Amino acid sequence: MYLIPSYSMLSATATTLVLSIIFLILSHQSGKTYMRLWGISWLIYSAMFLVDFLNLQLQAFAIYYIMLRQMAALAGSHLFILGTHHFFQRKPWKGLLWTTLLSALLILLYPASAFLQTLVIIPNIIYCSGMLIISGCMFISYSWTQNLPEKILASFFIIVWGIFINHFGFTLKHTALAISTYFIGLFTVNVLILFLIIIYFKKTRFLDTRQASRFRLLVENSSDSMFLYDYKKQEFEYVSPAISELIGVTDKQLYEMPDRFFDYVNTVKKSKDVVGIFSRPIAKPGKGVLCLYKNGIIKKWTEIHYLPIRDNTGTVSAIEGILRDITERKKMEENLKAAQKAKKEFLEDISHEIKTPVTLIQGYTESLLDKVVPVESTDTYLKMINSKAMMLTTLVDDLAQSSDFTSQSLEYRFYEQSAKEVFDELLNQCEFQISQSGRKAIIESAVSSDAILIIDPYRIQQVVSNLISNSIRHTPIGKEIQVSCRTYLNEDLLHSVPDDDDCTIPEGEVVFTVSDRGDGIPEKDLARVFERNFSGGRRIASGANRHPENIQGFASGPSNSGLGLFISKEIVIQHSGRMGAKNNQYGGAEIFFVIPYYI
Repeated sequence: MYLIPSYSMLSATATTLVLSIIFLILSHQSGKTYMRLWGISWLIYSAMFLVDFLNLQLQAFAIYYIMLRQMAALAGSHLFILGTHHFFQRKPWKGLLWTTLLSALLILLYPASAFLQTLVIIPNIIYCSGMLIISGCMFISYSWTQNLPEKILASFFIIVWGIFINHFGFTLKHTALAISTYFIGLFTVNVLILFLIIIYFKKTRFLDTRQASRFRLLVENSSDSMFLYDYKKQEFEYVSPAISELIGVTDKQLYEMPDRFFDYVNTVKKSKDVVGIFSRPIAKPGKGVLCLYKNGIIKKWTEIHYLPIRDNTGTVSAIEGILRDITERKKMEENLKAAQKAKKEFLEDISHEIKTPVTLIQGYTESLLDKVVPVESTDTYLKMINSKAMMLTTLVDDLAQSSDFTSQSLEYRFYEQSAKEVFDELLNQCEFQISQSGRKAIIESAVSSDAILIIDPYRIQQVVSNLISNSIRHTPIGKEIQVSCRTYLNEDLLHSVPDDDDCTIPEGEVVFTVSDRGDGIPEKDLARVFERNFSGGRRIASGANRHPENIQGFASGPSNSGLGLFISKEIVIQHSGRMGAKNNQYGGAEIFFVIPYYI
């Protein structure tokens, strides 16, 4: 009988079994595959020591004991090397499983054939120990979170354990060797378990630190502002540096004085539901829009997403959230709403403008078809129909040209022409058009006979026609419309270009002005008269209300689509000119354009 107290061996074996169970529980909580595989392997090793203890106490040396012990060693080693491969994120050898199954089958055949046992027992021992030795070498060869001395120690204990794991059964006939081998094995496996636990915790801490570092780097470089607000302390536990872009206060200042954040939330216009999340615990995640004010004016629009943070008791102790700057998005939304409103008003104006001439054309044609018009008035009715048709043509042209300006595809054909000849003809047309409308034309011309224009005659005629039509629409019948065209020598322009510059220098400018006797343009609208959808329709209505005798005059005027002046300015710009509007001394509007001339 061995001189080993039973309670000493049982105590050592039980300690190993407890450590393996603790390791298994820890591996289950970790959720890591490599920890679970290692935990099961150590539980098998602990059971193997229990088998050794029972065999020593019974003083038995049977083939079944050897078979059972080798099966336990094989299973433990196979699980351990699988766990090691998972730890280093490597794929195991494809034939590993089949080799282990073949080895297990041969071990199970030990009782059936003594010759087979003698033949394969040594290869099985080498294979089982080899799996552990390879695992130990992997801890040295692959890079991981431990330092080199720790790698060497881990590899050393794994290799030592691989050497001793399969040799105890053959030393039972030698008392001294059996005792030393048993305790060396117990010591080695216990140290190895502790070492693996330390490795797990150090790797977990390393991964947590690296993950936290990456998260902090992501947060600190994000354009969104992230925060963690503690309800009990009423302060920010964390605020990302991006908060300074929103409110002009650094994260350090908010740590010192958390209330400074709420100074930027307007107390009158703020959303109580959104701001209230900082004063009382929330039950569920949510989002909202938070306005940040400065001096009573909205400085930023922010979108806030938040969720509750609970402590171990399930009580909401903090709130975590993200503030995203949506100022540009809000501006785009407001611009879109304004554009939609302008589009609606524009369509309403166009609908009204189209309906008026169409209704009149329909009335005149019905009268002619019904033969209720005297023969002597037929020409008059036909002229009225033609006038209304021209109104529709002008309106359609305005719409088409507006689309052309959007796509920048309007064609121009520039020619050199005499300024005097061009504008003398245009002034004659203006006088005729004004007289035909029932207004009085005052024409002034002082155009140099030497002035040469580089223009598209059709486009300039279109601009002049738009200005005259606009003035007729705003001037009561019987009132004057003044049209003037003058050339001015531009001394400043002549001296602004170096003498050695070979560019063509304009000699001066032609200024064409149309001044009406209407109601003028409100000061707030002067800057908008050349916008695409701006229409003087509301000024016309006010003028018609004050001069009801002139309603017929307005009806016979050209369309008021709000596009004429917009198109005119674009044409003038293409001629290297400029266009402007102001109110004249008579209370009406004065619109002019300027284009360069050459000699």
